[in-house]
Amino acid sequence: MTGGGKRHKNCLKSIYYLSNIFKNLKYFTKELAQILKSCNEEELSRGVVLIEFAVCMPVLIILLFYVNDLMQLKRLHSQTEFVAQQFANIIQNISQKREGAKRKITCNDIRYAASLAYLSMFPGTSRFVSQKNVSELGYCPHGYVVCVKGNSDSTASVLWNRRFHFTHNALNPSSVILDQSSFHRSNIKILTNAVPSEIYPTLKINPGEIKIIIECNVHYSQSSNYSFTDGRKTSKVSPSEAFGLRLYKLSPPVTRGREEGWPNDGIYFHAAVIFTPKPGLFDETPPQ
Repeated sequence: MTGGGKRHKNCLKSIYYLSNIFKNLKYFTKELAQILKSCNEEELSRGVVLIEFAVCMPVLIILLFYVNDLMQLKRLHSQTEFVAQQFANIIQNISQKREGAKRKITCNDIRYAASLAYLSMFPGTSRFVSQKNVSELGYCPHGYVVCVKGNSDSTASVLWNRRFHFTHNALNPSSVILDQSSFHRSNIKILTNAVPSEIYPTLKINPGEIKIIIECNVHYSQSSNYSFTDGRKTSKVSPSEAFGLRLYKLSPPVTRGREEGWPNDGIYFHAAVIFTPKPGLFDETPPQ
């Protein structure tokens, strides 16, 4: 057998360090006892107050920062939930003044609906980039629109899906990007003939019914390609700092749509709304 000598040495080292710790503790106790003997009652009470203050103040400061972080996280989650609800309301009404087949939702409708809905979370033009991948806040709007239809056997199938995001060259509402990628970052699973709750946990759908799932979230990438307008690279700024947190270490949550080798690497604060669209807004054909 080999390695016994190494374990023995490690054991001896541990015993040596422990004995030194106990010796130091013993010495510290003796010194403290002598100091306390030489102090009168008034000085002793003063010393106790100072010790209590020295112990309690750091704890109090940590608690204050932690409470601040909890409130900030709650606010960010509430904001994305409100954005998702606003998005759904806008989509339901954006084309109501159009006649006949023109009521069908288009890609531009989705772009402008997302731009308007996120205004409550991103003041002014901060939701858009000032140039490619350069933004005021470092993070930007991101999300998904998914159309699902109920099957006759109580299963459901995703008919089509679109992702919207305000990165790259999204300088204004008309240049918001729509594509069909990165669903590993979503909590929606793109499935066919599946139990509705597998597609999304709260999805309930009747045979032949069409429902829309809108998921809104926030994109903050620490890739070297992204920057703040003040010149800072997002790779040098932690997500906690970017979102105004003091102590809480923020990291991208694990998503339901994750695929092996493709984890969620930069999407935060997911919120979803499921609704039955008004007649004529959506069908089995994706928006054009």
